[in-house]
Amino acid sequence: MKKTVKTIAVFCSALCLLTSQAVCARAEMPYETYNFNYWGEEVLQPHAYLYSNTLSTAQFGSALRYPQDMCLFDGHLYVADTGNSRILVMDLNGSVEQEVTYADGEEDLLNQPQGVFVTDEGHLYVADSGNSRVVEYDADLKFVREIGRPVTNLISDSQAYTPIRLVVDHSDRIYVIAYGINMGLVEFDKNGEFQGFMGATEVSVSAFEYIWKNYFSTEAQQARMETIIPTEYSDIFVDDENFIYATISNLSEEDHLQGADMVRRLNPTGTDVLRRLGNNDITGDLNGRSFSSFVDVAATDYGCYFILDNAGGKIFAYDYDGNSLFAFGRKGSKEGNVQRPVALALGDGESKIYVLDNTLGSILVFEITDYGRHLLNALRLNDIGDSEGSNAEWREVIRSNSNNEMAYIGLGKTYLAEGNYKQAMEYFRLGNSRKYYTKAFFYYRKELMENNFGTAMLAAGIIIVIILAVYYVFRFRRWVGEVKCFMSKR
Repeated sequence: MKKTVKTIAVFCSALCLLTSQAVCARAEMPYETYNFNYWGEEVLQPHAYLYSNTLSTAQFGSALRYPQDMCLFDGHLYVADTGNSRILVMDLNGSVEQEVTYADGEEDLLNQPQGVFVTDEGHLYVADSGNSRVVEYDADLKFVREIGRPVTNLISDSQAYTPIRLVVDHSDRIYVIAYGINMGLVEFDKNGEFQGFMGATEVSVSAFEYIWKNYFSTEAQQARMETIIPTEYSDIFVDDENFIYATISNLSEEDHLQGADMVRRLNPTGTDVLRRLGNNDITGDLNGRSFSSFVDVAATDYGCYFILDNAGGKIFAYDYDGNSLFAFGRKGSKEGNVQRPVALALGDGESKIYVLDNTLGSILVFEITDYGRHLLNALRLNDIGDSEGSNAEWREVIRSNSNNEMAYIGLGKTYLAEGNYKQAMEYFRLGNSRKYYTKAFFYYRKELMENNFGTAMLAAGIIIVIILAVYYVFRFRRWVGEVKCFMSKR
């Protein structure tokens, strides 16, 4: 008896120790990780990424001054150190390997560059904002060319041209965000020739505003009215399929309340094809106390994308359908918090996230946890059609977090692909996915009809025969009765 009690006591002590360690580990993180359920409520969940370390002046050699953009390529970080008018190339430990300060010759200096991008061939493109141009370097960081102001009548001579972000797609088309230009992305061909504007944001005007402005207001009132102009993009990212993710940050409170788009996925014609099939809008925080401000986006090759929120200092992750995966991060002065994040980059197959902070002049590194790895692996395996592997990963996710609706939806999708519609319906119900539940129910009902059509028709035929037989039997008996009655009267 004493031995049993002692064993139980040791077990309880070990359990308490493990629990306390887990609580302490969670408490050490200067932020919480959460997700949104079907009703838009915040639900805490295990950390998907943990703060690891900060790359700062100690590694850079000299402090960053108001850096604006960052790109990761081939194990190197390229940082637009705007305040110092230079581009830094550093390894993933923060050690600076090269510094680019000029374009075509030592006298042709960069002037407050705000955007940086590296192609698959290793060519570096810089949005040299102060000089109103885009500069290209080869893989050895030697000057190749500069692309200046677009030649077009759509931009007046008095209007400044200030490129701040840029990407180059796999067809060598160059897309530029220029400050103050709200007609969309500035597009150049591979030769640097201006092609037009792509993906202009739409303007929505109420019927009342239109009628009042055009038919009832005086000229003086029209002059005082606020000019309604499209919003501008804040950052862009090109994915493996040549689609461009674009974020919008300068939205008004009215825009937020009306559900304006904060992120888009543009095809080569400029049409937004982002899937919005989740239970909640892709707007960052849903608590209603504050509005998110999206300033950067990065996508994986299996459709997930991560968005950086400058207002709350958070990172929001979504799957291909627009379902919320997780959110983490916070503004503050503690180690692991940010103050003014401006750019993010995904590294080592999404195992690390690098966040550039404009105010701190440093780069924060976040490393993926086992929970986050299972979650992203499940989505990756589902994308390539590995149902068995995806199922195993989703079950690991549920084991760590039974409140994860995405895991149930993920399992439902695998069963749906396998043709197990009844099981898929059950998991879609647990995941509160009305859309996919309806789809599974449609196929389940169709399957029941196909599998039981013969039996149903036979049963229907038998029932019809029985009904007809009973009808004619009663009719015959009635006729016999009428004949007997007639004969008896005679």
